[in-house]
Amino acid sequence: MSIPALSDQNPWWRDKSSVESDKLIVAWENSSFKWKPRIVETFCWDANVIYSLRGPRQVGKTTLLRLKIRELLEGDIDPRRIFYWACDQVESFEKLTSIISDYVEWARRFSKDRLYIFLDEVSAVKDWQRSIKYLYDIGKLNDCLVMLTGSHSLDLAKATESLAGRRGEVDKLGENIPDKVFLAAKFSEYVETRSPVILKVLHSLRLLSVQNRIKVMHGLSAGRVPDSIHTLQPHLKGLQGFLDDYLITGGVPRAVNSYVSQGVIPDVVYSDYVSLILRDITRWGGNEIFLRQIMQRVVETLSSQVSWNALKEETEISTHDTARWYVDVLRSSFVVSYVHQLDRDKGAPYYRKAKKIYFSDPFIFHALRWWAFGRKDPFHEAVEFLKDSEKKSRLVESVVCNHLIRLIFNMEPSPQFDYTTKLFYWESSKKREVDFVTKFENALLPIEVKYQTAIQRNDLFGIIDLMKGGKSHKGIIVTKDTLSKGRNHVEVPLPIFLLIA
Repeated sequence: MSIPALSDQNPWWRDKSSVESDKLIVAWENSSFKWKPRIVETFCWDANVIYSLRGPRQVGKTTLLRLKIRELLEGDIDPRRIFYWACDQVESFEKLTSIISDYVEWARRFSKDRLYIFLDEVSAVKDWQRSIKYLYDIGKLNDCLVMLTGSHSLDLAKATESLAGRRGEVDKLGENIPDKVFLAAKFSEYVETRSPVILKVLHSLRLLSVQNRIKVMHGLSAGRVPDSIHTLQPHLKGLQGFLDDYLITGGVPRAVNSYVSQGVIPDVVYSDYVSLILRDITRWGGNEIFLRQIMQRVVETLSSQVSWNALKEETEISTHDTARWYVDVLRSSFVVSYVHQLDRDKGAPYYRKAKKIYFSDPFIFHALRWWAFGRKDPFHEAVEFLKDSEKKSRLVESVVCNHLIRLIFNMEPSPQFDYTTKLFYWESSKKREVDFVTKFENALLPIEVKYQTAIQRNDLFGIIDLMKGGKSHKGIIVTKDTLSKGRNHVEVPLPIFLLIA
């Protein structure tokens, strides 16, 4: 491809200052939600590494790349050393090879220094990994930092496995890994971005550090309420307000910006997200009608035990394998997560027993619920949904699930990370449940979500049953607003717990 054609997506080659007029950067600068994702801090920009960056649609992967490009340009990097390409319209891996090769050959006329190559939505190109592997093997990617982004975890993860031994200077990354997952803003990032006051408090408590947050969890698991939680307690009322907003917008920047600046989220924000999901499902061979029916059942059974057979009830889907396929595709697209029941004796999941399915983000939940049931006003539907305390509690449980998955990953980051072997629900022989059980410091940590003010003794029965089996920490009950400790548990208000997780 000719250099003039490549320059269409790289206008800084012609004029370095043109990056300031990039529409995504302009939108970010004008946004009411200038989120700076923590994940940026986990990259080593001074190493020749082939990174992958996976994450759901609409969370800002492309904006993150554009902001990084601007930062590189501000650092006096020769603009010709920076290459960006949106791969949505690249028809084959051969074409991708040609595009990258033509750029590298041109750029090497001017510089032998590191090149920065950003390939956005590379997973849209079938067999894209063949291109990267070929270029790496012939030396075209020497002295290059390559960023590959995609919106489907299974596709990008499996493809990068074929690049084993071809990821560059990964030894320079220390404990970090070259495969990153970029999710919507979690609650703490949401609050930090919207509230300078809370951000200052978290800084003072050093709770932006994963290690320090794990120490707080250690205290809770031992039945103590750490001082940092007491320090956060006076801010609970404000945090509750942010939580109510978060349960509408989730951590999707476009939705947050609309809500903060306008007080509503326009229909187009919901429909754009749904359209992208439908496009992905079609690409993977799915049927829109079946997806709608499965989505209805997932919403109806949210946070409840459900088998694959039960999930296909009241749908036109004939087999449980097909029902599972749709849920697995949604999981790979970062739409839902599911947890298995714990086999306490083995410390492993019961794969054949019922699961619990959760949404990865409140906005994603509202968007797909609106689409699945054919409602008229998605924002109004979201507000009305949250007025029902029981429905709100089920969505709260989804948020807790998502945050626990992130915490577990931060404790044990790995390219092979699989939360289904580390996070479970549990049911005793007396049919008493614990919402979440995770492995924490060589013992089981029970976590029960009770989004209510008054905690009754029978709310503790599941935790007590689990503790009777031994090898269990004291339980954590995530409440609406109570902070206290008992013989077998501690109670922590949801907003504060989410800041820790």
